[in-house]
Amino acid sequence: MKKIFIVLCFNLLLCNSVFANSGFYNSKISAITIHDSWNVFIIELKSPVANGENCGVSNAVVLRKDHYLFKEMYAALLSAFHAQTVISGWANGCFGQYPVLTRLDLRK
Repeated sequence: MKKIFIVLCFNLLLCNSVFANSGFYNSKISAITIHDSWNVFIIELKSPVANGENCGVSNAVVLRKDHYLFKEMYAALLSAFHAQTVISGWANGCFGQYPVLTRLDLRK
């Protein structure tokens, strides 16, 4: 019985982590800050990020340099910033007070 309870608790933990991402939709980038000591890029948005991550900041996300698609996401962010096109995406977890960018969608 104890083993079944442990397995059920473990499964609930996994199920909750599947839905951990918070989306943000149809926002333009207002600023990109390159932060040297944190080793991240701070992307400020013109509309708030869905704050399901419970981070302190709700109008920005960070792109960590250790993200495996960093170069592609950074190039896409610069392109969207200069063209003032709309972006959407997902954030998962917090880095300091900022939601961490995990997915990026470019919109026209």
